[in-house]
Amino acid sequence: MITSIKSNESLINVKFSASQILILTLLIISIFISQYFDITAFLHKHHLFDKSGHFLGFLLLTAITHKLLKFDLTTVVMSMIVYSGLTEIGQWLLGYRSGQWLDFVANFIGCLSYALLFKVVHWFKRTQEQ
Repeated sequence: MITSIKSNESLINVKFSASQILILTLLIISIFISQYFDITAFLHKHHLFDKSGHFLGFLLLTAITHKLLKFDLTTVVMSMIVYSGLTEIGQWLLGYRSGQWLDFVANFIGCLSYALLFKVVHWFKRTQEQ
């Protein structure tokens, strides 16, 4: 935890968790980027809008599943990766959908990103407690 902001009259304790600091940092960076760079046009031009949706979707799906089901992290991540692969194979087999290898890669990276973020936040919390 980041603590103690000093004022002239008293000591004010302010505590931020690692996840709050990370979210605030990402928000500031995204606001800065959006002011100077048309991110939507870039994402559409390079077909990354769909892939970023897959990435964020599976990052959030993994997080929600992990928090709600209370299974260990490895089980949840592996299950989400298998689910992702099966959905892309299913889309490939359907006549009106197209399964794409890069969609699976984006899903895979989203799952692993949650696992990495989860581990970093817990490591940071443990080092702050010691």
